[in-house]
Amino acid sequence: MPVNPSPSPTQSAPTAPLARAPEVHISSLIVQHDPARTDAIRAAASAIDGLDWCAAENGKAIVTLVTPTAHAVLDRIAALNALPGVHTATMVYHHCEPADAIDGPAIDAPDA
Repeated sequence: MPVNPSPSPTQSAPTAPLARAPEVHISSLIVQHDPARTDAIRAAASAIDGLDWCAAENGKAIVTLVTPTAHAVLDRIAALNALPGVHTATMVYHHCEPADAIDGPAIDAPDA
């Protein structure tokens, strides 16, 4: 008996994943680390794509990340956590929007 390759009425044919519009993910993190290793950690962190080291004091640093996907945010956090001397990198803020919204012209505030 031949096999019917068409889906049954209750089955749907497999579909390709939908293409996603480019996004921009902006995150801020607190990095708790060994204060004696601040300079080495900052140097290593500066090699992480999209990371900006904003401030550090007493074993705590504030960094920002700009990435194209949420997965990339998680990858960068894992990379920070893997650095020698880092105790933990914790996300405190995350914002996402379409890349074309950020690349467009800025909206000026109305005159007061």
